[in-house]
Amino acid sequence: MLNNDKQEILSQNSLKYVCSRLNFPAPELHSFPKYFLIENINQCNARCVMCGIDFDNKKTARLSAKLFAKIVEEISHHRDHVEKVMVYLDGEPLLEKSLPLRIKLLKEKGIKLVNIATNASLLNKKNSEKLIKAGLDEVYITMDSLKKDVYEKIRVGLEFETVKKNIFNFIKIRNKLNPRLTIRIQMVQQKLNWDEGESFKQFWQSHLNVKTDQIVVQKAHNWGSLIDVSGYNDKDEVNKIPCIALWGTFVVHVDGVVPLCCMDTNSLHSIGNLNNQSIKEVWQGKKLASYRHNHLNLNRNKIDICDGCTLWREEKHTE
Repeated sequence: MLNNDKQEILSQNSLKYVCSRLNFPAPELHSFPKYFLIENINQCNARCVMCGIDFDNKKTARLSAKLFAKIVEEISHHRDHVEKVMVYLDGEPLLEKSLPLRIKLLKEKGIKLVNIATNASLLNKKNSEKLIKAGLDEVYITMDSLKKDVYEKIRVGLEFETVKKNIFNFIKIRNKLNPRLTIRIQMVQQKLNWDEGESFKQFWQSHLNVKTDQIVVQKAHNWGSLIDVSGYNDKDEVNKIPCIALWGTFVVHVDGVVPLCCMDTNSLHSIGNLNNQSIKEVWQGKKLASYRHNHLNLNRNKIDICDGCTLWREEKHTE
């Protein structure tokens, strides 16, 4: 049992670690979120083997236009502070037809960087043009293998050739309509594609702008210890550090409920509700402060969803 002085030193050192990882001072992190994940639809058209979400038992729901507008309005008052707004969460954002209009609204309100992540299965020419013309700044596209059989074993329900074609078409349309839009092609490294990292990087280097685009091989994580597909054997190590998500990213589900983080897919650790609270109230509220306190004192193992969660390990990407 640590005495009060040692406990305070531990907490201060933990906070310094968080600030160094996020590259912002503590007062700035506490004032308002730097990053946002906004769920517009809670469904996906793939059933990926490394996913910890049971989409089959989720009743389809969408974030209302009214609540989305309220969220955007508050964010816009902090537009110089906010680094990025990601208009997606766990599922496939292109299933939401109003997505381009919502991206456009964010850009009209002065948000400097708007991002989506997609499996590219619905990223056809029509959708690509709508997204780019709406003002999208950045897109993460995940393609977990360059081998058809491996890809379709991982991304169950998707067609390899369709996805590959859509990605190449998107690159062409991006180059024509807005070369400044950043594309990040990423692979989630796991047992089925363990040996493909280097070949994946080499392949995409010849198709993307190596100066502005990104090619990432990302370590599979365990979805708050729900599954084990990674093979990285670092579950015990993560409890030795606080999770930066609690100081960096604000998450909103379709019903307006604010979960603890993006791993809290069923809002079992809800910290607020934007139907009757502001973002600032939730971010500076007692519930989140309590979770942060446990993390700063290296007691994250006392929180079931945080105990051994490898999402925000010290290095998410492979070398």
